[in-house]
This record gives sequence, structure tokens and C-alpha cells, in this order.
Amino acid sequence: MKKVLYIAENVESAQFRYRVKNVAEALDSSTEWQAKWVLASDIDSVKLDSIDLVVILRQTAKDKKILDFVDLAQNCGIKVLFDLDDLIFDYRDILALLKGTNSKNVVYWMGYILGIRRIAKKVDGFVTTNDFLAKKLKRSFNRPVKVIPNSLDDAQVEAADECIKDKEHKGFVIGYFSGSPTHVRDLRMIEPEIFKFLDEHNDAKLRIVGFMEPSHEMKKRIKNGQVEILKFMDYLEQLKTMSKVDVNIAPLVISEFTNCKSELKFFEAAAVETTTIASPTYTFKKAISDGKNGFLAQPGEWYDKLEYLYSNPSENQKIAKAARKYALENYHGKKFAKEVEEVYNLFM
Repeated sequence: MKKVLYIAENVESAQFRYRVKNVAEALDSSTEWQAKWVLASDIDSVKLDSIDLVVILRQTAKDKKILDFVDLAQNCGIKVLFDLDDLIFDYRDILALLKGTNSKNVVYWMGYILGIRRIAKKVDGFVTTNDFLAKKLKRSFNRPVKVIPNSLDDAQVEAADECIKDKEHKGFVIGYFSGSPTHVRDLRMIEPEIFKFLDEHNDAKLRIVGFMEPSHEMKKRIKNGQVEILKFMDYLEQLKTMSKVDVNIAPLVISEFTNCKSELKFFEAAAVETTTIASPTYTFKKAISDGKNGFLAQPGEWYDKLEYLYSNPSENQKIAKAARKYALENYHGKKFAKEVEEVYNLFM
């Protein structure tokens, strides 16, 4: 039985849940691989004699200790991989994203990328979430790159099962799970279509979870009760909230950055049998078959697709069930565990 060791900065982040916890849990059923993890602050206590592969979770080289550990593992004949789930390793891409922002922000990100690149230049290869991001990594560092997608763990699936039993619908609720302040532009892109839909349907609401800086038009609809903003919540509570909406929207301004994003907003909603309308980024196009297990929408198409789901509730349910079937087959269970095994075996 081979052993993989994950090194993480903390256990509270979404990265830890999706890139360590869920992957390690999937390997519980493996007959080839066992998984364990350790905090980067505790790597001095690691005994490498029983380790076959090291995976460093997205983090920066804040001090020389992490770099020395990479050298030590490699000197013991152990391959070291770097798991990067976002486009946070190329100066040009970050500068393009930060254009027009304040200088402190630019300085912070330049330092962050420097720390990422110090590790990236030493490792034997990379693990990432999709092929688009994998190609960017390959181009930057010319090392082997393999894909392990984000996934659902058993706790999420069990919680989703309970959510489906308790589903209830009052009116027609559009859910937007924003995640962070960086997504304000994404919703603004389709606001006119959403507000047109709300204006034409008195029983419709927009429910936003997470950070949002309301526009003037949104503030008016918050006042009349058609838009509500809820605070950030833990991932299991978010599943419950996702189950209470009629459609989950995932608009993204398409760019190099958004093409690198994971499709988790689709498969999390799918787990609780909620249909998603998403922008046609690289990962959403791979996961969503338009009109079958969800919808893809360019600007100008969101209103019509919302109207279709509003007017065809039975079709909405059919699509949501197809989405759940797809999500459980591709992001959970034996098929996912097999993907992880195959990726790790390729690096041995």
C-alpha cells in the first residue's frame, strides 16, 4: 500500500476541504493508496521513511522550511507535487487582473506569486482542477501536470439527501452563491436581465449568499423584498440553502481567470437537485449539457432561460435530477477514487 502525504497551511479553507479532505476520504476505499496530512508548521516532525508521494497544497514559501522539506523529500527519492487550483502563479495574468487597482494590492499579489513560484520551481510536478489550468501550468513550468477535479465528500452527499427530502418551494427563487468580492462584476453583467425577470414576476426573488456590494437598482429591489442578501455560511448550511432555490445562477465574465475556475458551483447545486444556469467557461461547458443537466448562457440569454424554467417547473425538476445523477457519477464515489489513484500512479 503506497502512502501520500498532504501538506496544508490550515484546515479551515475551502482549498483544504476540496483538495485534501475530500481526496483523502475518497482514498479510504482504495486498495493501492493511503492518505495522511500534516500542517506546514509541523513538517519538522514528519518521518519520510513510510511516504511514497508528497502533495503540497496551494501555499506560499513564507519561510525556507517548506523549500528545505522539498529538498529533503526529493533527496529521499520521493516525488513532490504542488496542488494549485487557481491562476495564481503568473505575474502577467495577475497584473492584467489588477489593472487599475491600488498599488498596495499589486505589491501584495506580486509577493504572493513570488512565494508560489519558489515552490513551483522545485517540485516534480503539479496537480490541478481542470485541463485549461493544467495547460497554463505546463507552459509556465514545463513539468508534468495532472488533473484531479474538485469533488463531493460523503458528508455533503448525506446532507444533500436530507435536503432533497425537505425541499420546499415558495414562489420562484433564484439563488446566487457569490463566494467573494471578486464576483461583483460577474453578477452586474447580467443584472438587467435578472431585474427584468423580477419586474415581470411578482412571486420571484433573488437570494444572494455571500459578499455583495448592491448597485442602485439592486437596493431598490432589496427595499421591495425581491432581493435578499444572506451572510456567508458553512458549506453544509449552503447546501441546504441551495436546495431551497429553484435555480442556481453562476455568471462569470469569461477570461483566462474564469476559464481556470472549478465547476463546483454546478455540482454542489446538482447534489441537492437544483438546476444551474452558468456562463460557458471551460469547466462549465465540459460539465453542463445545455438543456439536459443544466443551462449555459451568454449575456442576452439569461432572461429567456429563467423564463423557461419559471414556465416549465416539471422540466426544471427533470433537469435537476439529471444534474444530480451526473454529479454523483463524476464527482463522488468509486469513479472519482479511481481517477485519484491513476493520477498518483503516473507520478511513481
